Amino acid sequence: MPVAVRQPLIAAHVPPEKKATFAALAARRGMTESALVNLLVDAVLDRNPIDSASDDRGLPSPCAGRVSLRLRPGDLARVRARAAARGMKPASYLSALIRAHVRYHSPLPVAELNALKLAVNHLSAVSRRLNELTRSGPSPSAALPDTDRRLADTLRSVENVRRAVADVVRINLMS
Repeated sequence: MPVAVRQPLIAAHVPPEKKATFAALAARRGMTESALVNLLVDAVLDRNPIDSASDDRGLPSPCAGRVSLRLRPGDLARVRARAAARGMKPASYLSALIRAHVRYHSPLPVAELNALKLAVNHLSAVSRRLNELTRSGPSPSAALPDTDRRLADTLRSVENVRRAVADVVRINLMS
């Protein structure tokens, strides 16, 4: 006995009156609604061919697929709470988690990314001020031993942290 293979589905939500009109049109033509939709899809595709060779952008579609999930009791409430804490919708939050898992990187929500940008700006200001202190006026080492070296070490550390945070921001902006 052959196994039935499910075909991909195209669906649309329409108002009830539009659905009734469409069903009546299909019935007048002696067709099912699905057969009429297939006819319409074929007509649109015939009149609008896609030349994949000319589409050299190579960009993935924003939403390449849908997946339905069944969550265990209580998990949806936890997902909603975590999504809300990050200022995201639950579906966007779950999508970001899956994307991070399968691509081995974690894109940040907009609020967290903006907070990191602000941190980069503050670190840059601290770095500039420390740099000014190490290059200006009389050496503070006369008052405190090893001050010049400590300031230089602190400046290097702040700059390393600033670069690391800036890299996280840049990677997340690209993703």
